[in-house]
Amino acid sequence: MNGFLDDLPELEIGEPRRKKKKRQKTEPLRPPPEDIVVKYIRLKCPRCGSYNVPVYDSNHLPIRYHRCSKCGLTFKSVEEHV
Repeated sequence: MNGFLDDLPELEIGEPRRKKKKRQKTEPLRPPPEDIVVKYIRLKCPRCGSYNVPVYDSNHLPIRYHRCSKCGLTFKSVEEHV
């Protein structure tokens, strides 16, 4: 093996190239919380007037289904986009 590869040119191999870091996606700028206003209307049961009317189904937005904890009446509310 003496001199077997002596006729090959010297390859100048440097350090391996580093992979470029992917840029992190940034979220779009949102206005500060004090500039956001949402109109809120407190729901009450149409039968007994109780305010304890939790949502039991909201899979069909913008419609939500409620059940009054006091009298058991079920009713729906519709979210309105203004």
